[in-house]
Amino acid sequence: MRKYTFVSVPISRRREGLSQAEDYQEIIRTHAADGWKFVQAISFEQHVDPRIDLVFTRKD
Repeated sequence: MRKYTFVSVPISRRREGLSQAEDYQEIIRTHAADGWKFVQAISFEQHVDPRIDLVFTRKD
């Protein structure tokens, strides 16, 4: 059976464009070191609270 986890990375709108509150690459590296496999990033840019959700999976 597979287990999934989700990590939300807040996004700020700025004049230059969008900016993430955290380094998503470091989040992916950290989870990979713990045995998680990165699956997908889901963008919620137009949401009231803009964010990117990172999806990870691993065998239970």
